Amino acid sequence: MALAMGRLMSIPARSNPPPAIAGAAGDDVCPDAVVAFDAALQLVHANRAAAALAGQPPAALAGLDAARLMSLGLLAEPVGTRLAEVRSSATAQRVQARDAFGGGAGRWYDVWIVPRADGGVTCYARDISDMKDAEERLRASAGRDSLTGLLNHAAFHDAVSRALATSGPDAPDVALVLFDLDYLKLINDVHGHQTGDEALRRVAEALRATTRDVDVVARLGGDEFAALFVGLDRERVQRIAQRAVARIGATMLPGVGRLSVSAGIAFVASTREPGDLFDRADAAVYDAKARGRGVASVADMTEIACASRRRDVTEDLPPPPPPDLPNARDVVTAARGALREWVHVLACSGGCVDLLDTRTQAVKAVAYYRFGHDDWKLAEQTYALADYPDTARALALGQTYSCRVDDPEVDPAEAALLRQRGFASMLLTPLVSAGRPIGIIELFDTRARVFTSTDQRVAMALAHHLAPLLALLQERDGASA
Repeated sequence: MALAMGRLMSIPARSNPPPAIAGAAGDDVCPDAVVAFDAALQLVHANRAAAALAGQPPAALAGLDAARLMSLGLLAEPVGTRLAEVRSSATAQRVQARDAFGGGAGRWYDVWIVPRADGGVTCYARDISDMKDAEERLRASAGRDSLTGLLNHAAFHDAVSRALATSGPDAPDVALVLFDLDYLKLINDVHGHQTGDEALRRVAEALRATTRDVDVVARLGGDEFAALFVGLDRERVQRIAQRAVARIGATMLPGVGRLSVSAGIAFVASTREPGDLFDRADAAVYDAKARGRGVASVADMTEIACASRRRDVTEDLPPPPPPDLPNARDVVTAARGALREWVHVLACSGGCVDLLDTRTQAVKAVAYYRFGHDDWKLAEQTYALADYPDTARALALGQTYSCRVDDPEVDPAEAALLRQRGFASMLLTPLVSAGRPIGIIELFDTRARVFTSTDQRVAMALAHHLAPLLALLQERDGASA
């Protein structure tokens, strides 16, 4: 906080001679500014340091009251307004402020305002600009990701909250795009974390190159990046996101090959809630991964309604059109990629994607993943639905189903079979296409845990995205049979 003694200016002439300037011995050799006021808050003393800031000789300042000094820009307002408080309370106060004059120097001062026995006050002002600059640099670095230089998680969420704070029909359009670097764990495990860090830096460079200076870009942590767009229409946001995905997809990393990101785009809803925006963008990322990765997907409200519905809601939703995939291998690859991500998101031990054989009423694994294992393998397991009555019932009704094998309400025979497969708890989600069941997703845990309703809604949304792909695979298998 500062006593602000500013640029050289002419002081109006006074008809009366100024009062004597009274100060303590040694004030003039003190590097800090020292200014004293009497009980009427008229200036009675200014040392050389204070006069140098004002650009005036001490005699020219004597007799000016605090209000006049503030109006002339010779006293910072936060200091001037505290003088009367200190005089009345006889209690010292300390303030910090940027000086409001001095040719735009904007120096910071730490000011002690101290009461005196004669009813006046004295201000001691020390220049702390270097400390303030260091604080600002530290604050700026605290909001940055150390690896990429982009904003970090906390700073980005603050930016999103500020952007969404405006409400009403005239509020600017807000869009969030999440970018997930595909296969980062595989890159780290095979090529080392230094290579993985270089991949993250390359993604950051591509995002900087494809967004505008006014757009807010961040690394949220791990393999996840984000961009915030304010005041852009939907088509332009989608073009920017697709351009970023394409640029990253064209980036070659020595020894690794081309990088890939999956992007999810969400536009602000009527609620203007940050959590809603992130949830929908995250759902769109999973859709992009289910479509084979390396693409940008938009979260439309139909899919979000499906993600939010509870399991007792049964109305049909039109499925999204299946992507144009050249062969069944691409479908299985997409299923495996989606399954791996779901297992990590729900923090369970693993999972299976099983297709239904309608002729035999049995299900067979298409993809299998156990947490922490990157060696994909097809679990060659087939089991009859007749042995799993609760599973069969959930599949027929198109409902999610969760159980713990120690739950007395679970069919005992089914619980025994689940134990044999290494399951202590399971979340089953039906795969439904064109109104008919085509398979199930089993997410399992080796611990006895409860899958929450939130887990179930997430799994339903992800199954909704994956079902058209697996329907395509099932149709091709049926045609070849």
